[in-house]
Amino acid sequence: MPGSSGESMTLLQRGEAAGGATSGFDYLRIALAISIMAWHTMVTLYGIDFERPYWDSWRMLAGSGLPMFFALSGYLVTGSLVKTESIGKFLSARAIRIYPALAVEVLLSALILGPLLTTLPLSAYFASEQFWAYFHNILGIITYQLPGLFDNNPFPSVANISLWTIPTELHCYIAMTAIAAFGLLRRRSLMLAVFLLAIVWETYKTLHMGPDIQFMRPQNRILIASSLGGVLAYCYRDRIPHSAAAFVVALALQLILTRYAVTAWLAVIPTVYVVVYLGLLNPPKYTFLLRGDYSYGLYLFAFPIQQTYAMLFVHHRVWWISFPVALGAGLLYAVFSWHVIEKPLLLRRKAIVSWCATGLRALGRAGRQVVAYAFAGASVQATAAVTSEIE
Repeated sequence: MPGSSGESMTLLQRGEAAGGATSGFDYLRIALAISIMAWHTMVTLYGIDFERPYWDSWRMLAGSGLPMFFALSGYLVTGSLVKTESIGKFLSARAIRIYPALAVEVLLSALILGPLLTTLPLSAYFASEQFWAYFHNILGIITYQLPGLFDNNPFPSVANISLWTIPTELHCYIAMTAIAAFGLLRRRSLMLAVFLLAIVWETYKTLHMGPDIQFMRPQNRILIASSLGGVLAYCYRDRIPHSAAAFVVALALQLILTRYAVTAWLAVIPTVYVVVYLGLLNPPKYTFLLRGDYSYGLYLFAFPIQQTYAMLFVHHRVWWISFPVALGAGLLYAVFSWHVIEKPLLLRRKAIVSWCATGLRALGRAGRQVVAYAFAGASVQATAAVTSEIE
C-alpha cells in the first residue's frame, strides 16, 4: 500500500483515496478569489499609481493568484474532459458553467448598478454606445466602461477589471479542445516537451525586456501556460508524487521565482505543483463557504462592489473598512449567484447539453438540406442555360 512504509502516494492515488473529490480545491478556490479581491482593494481605493511600487515588493503574492487559479482550472477541467463522451458535450458543459453567471453579472451592472450610480441623465445613459457595448462582455469581447459610472473614482471609469481574464479562459478551453481532438492527452511526453520549450523560450524573451516589466501584471500567456501546466499535472498524475517535502520545495521556488518578472515563466512549474498538492488535501468541510462554489460569483462581482464603495464613501476610503464591507457584500452576491443561477443549471447540465446537441443536429440537418436544395437549384439553372445556348 502506498504510504504504508514511508512511500508517498502519487497524485492519482491521493485522489482515489479521497474518493475522487477533495475539499482542498474548494478551500483553494475561495481563498484565491478573496486574495485577488484583497489586491483590488488597493487599486479601487488609492488608484493604479499607488499599486505600482507594491508590484516590486510584493510581486510574489500578487503575481501568484491568477496563475494558481488557472492551474487549478486546468487540472480539474482536464478531468472533466477525460470523462466527457464528446468534445461537443465538454464545450457545452463549459459554456453552462461560465456564461450564465457572467451574463447575469453583466446585466446587473448595466441595467441596475449603472442607472443607479451614473452621473448622466438616464436618457443619455441608455442611448450611449458604451452602454450597448458593455453587453459584448457576455460574448467574451471585453469592454470595461459604462457611461458616467465611476468617472471620479481613484481607478476611474472601470466597471469591472476582473473581466479581462474571461477571453483568456476561453482560449484555455479552445487549447484543451485542440489537445483532445488531436489525441495529445495520450501523447503526454510530446505535450511535456512542447510545454518546457515554451517556458524556456518565454523566459529568454523576458530577459530581453526593459525594467518596467517588473511592474506589469501577469501576461495572459502565463495564465494559459499555467492552465496547460494543470493539464500536464493531470496527465502525469500517476507519476507525480503527492509529497509534503516536494510541496515545501515547490512553494519556496514559487515564492522566489515570482519575486522577479524575469523568472515568472519558470515559476509556472512549481506553482502548478503547489496548487495540485493543496487541492488534493481533504480537510473537513466546516464553514458555510463550502456549501457551494462561491468563488466564481465572488470573483465576477467583487470589483463593481469595491468601485461602488469607493464612489459612495469618499471620506472612508481605507482598506480596513472597505475590504470587510466589500467581502461581505461580495459573498452575499456569490451565494445568490451559486444557489439561484449556477447550481440549478449545473444540476440540469446533462439535460441542457442533450437539448443543445439535439438542436445542433437539427440545425446541421437543416443546413445540409438548404445546401442540397441550393445546389440542385443551381444545377437546374445551369442545365437550362446550356440548353438555351444549344437551341
